[in-house]
Amino acid sequence: MAEKTYTEIIESFQKCKVGVVGDMILDIYVFGKPARLSREAPVIVVEFGHEEVRPGGSANAVNNICGLGADAVALGIVGDDEYGRELRESFAGKGIDTEGILVEKGRVTTTKTRVLAGDIHTVKQQVLRIDRGKPRPPDHYSIQSALDLISRKGAEIDCWIVSDYGYGFVCHEIESRIADYAGQAPVIADSRYNVKEFPHITAVTPNENEALNFGRYYLKDETDLMVVGQQMIEILFLKCVLITRGNKGMMVFQRDADPIEIPVVGSQESVDVSGAGDTVTTTFGLSLACGAAPEQAARLANCAASVVVMKSGTATCSREELLGAVGKHLPGK
Repeated sequence: MAEKTYTEIIESFQKCKVGVVGDMILDIYVFGKPARLSREAPVIVVEFGHEEVRPGGSANAVNNICGLGADAVALGIVGDDEYGRELRESFAGKGIDTEGILVEKGRVTTTKTRVLAGDIHTVKQQVLRIDRGKPRPPDHYSIQSALDLISRKGAEIDCWIVSDYGYGFVCHEIESRIADYAGQAPVIADSRYNVKEFPHITAVTPNENEALNFGRYYLKDETDLMVVGQQMIEILFLKCVLITRGNKGMMVFQRDADPIEIPVVGSQESVDVSGAGDTVTTTFGLSLACGAAPEQAARLANCAASVVVMKSGTATCSREELLGAVGKHLPGK
């Protein structure tokens, strides 16, 4: 069967339903202007300008899926607080299925508040970040609710994205249930600290440091990415591995095939890499679900990343922006 073109793959996105499982985070950006040094302490006084609130973590992955034109089913956990309600309401307002956003009493919704300061005609720079919410596994009731929802929705999901930021929602029970669907649909995991906990799925998408940590602890200090990527496939029983390398591009590994190096496209001077990993993982998984070969899926993810790193803060790549990037960087394909 002939390989699909990139445009055909992107056009197929709108027919897909993607389950996104992971740590829901609310990103809060406080913008201001540095005014003076404080008399109370050797710190800058920032005059408040405005505030923006954006979905982060696995919630950003959901936003990316929707931006690319597919339907998303969100599965995560928030606290019974103002930030949890805000996250749920923002998704409901976009028509996103929020049945799987579980509310747990006593839990603090994970938030990351970034204070950015700069003069009127300069790029705002991050000067401080305040995090709320500590890593904590879901309680028994939440785990059972998540497992029930996965079982009910599983048959209609074309691709599963696991976005594990290390805050505890992706526990062993949930990871194992998602892995059960790897024979029916692509299951892609992006795990900040626990790549080794995701065997028998389709692919993992670590960045270079995460891959090297795998080599350090499980391959006796192995630092050759060529070896690490191939060994990940063997040790975790995967079909492929996508390692992101910042402005050095990506590397794709497949079983019984030579690794493929993909150079970065677009500008190498990014504005902000926040959330770019979510964009890569979702685009890669969605492309595989639409019939792309791993190399094609990686090149599409590379193009999507080139769009979001030129935006400030946690951002997404739209279907139209991806088509534009493909036309610019992958013409005639």
